[in-house]
Amino acid sequence: MREPKALAPARIKWALELLRIEKDSNIFEIGCGSGIAAQRICPVLGRGSYMGIDRSPAAIKASLARNAAYAKAGRAMFIEGAFNARDREPALFDRIFAVNVNAFWAGDGAEILDVRRLMHAKSLFVQVYEPPDTEQRTKIAHILKRRMAAYFCDVTTTKRTIGGAALLALIATGAPSQRLARSD
Repeated sequence: MREPKALAPARIKWALELLRIEKDSNIFEIGCGSGIAAQRICPVLGRGSYMGIDRSPAAIKASLARNAAYAKAGRAMFIEGAFNARDREPALFDRIFAVNVNAFWAGDGAEILDVRRLMHAKSLFVQVYEPPDTEQRTKIAHILKRRMAAYFCDVTTTKRTIGGAALLALIATGAPSQRLARSD
């Protein structure tokens, strides 16, 4: 008997919508939590794969329990630890996403370079946040748009309210060299 899907918060549902997942997408989630997004992604994938990382041992344990069949079949992998792209081969993922992962805007932004390393020219990077207020949402959007411009050709910010939740999304694609090539 299949385990029923957990209810997904609006921020996760919106992130998945923005990812435009295809059957052969290779997807990486930074801060996978208890595996709610993975539970929705894995059934959509055909030849694609899912990898999630989280610092919390409890989160990884919950992710593995929730997605045991996908992990056993080799379609999903869950890693306990901090996000560090230097431990991975470059340009592996078609879609990378993070929901409410503050490291991208609250720290020095070094993680953005790590994400860029894992992407190829057609990859998509989606970040979704549910800040506590409008002021914080504006602050996060401003910081991330500025930081991400150095690493991506196109960076789009969008705001949306779903079920009373005021959300912010940043969608980034393309390497900066592509931007330079197009302006000639």
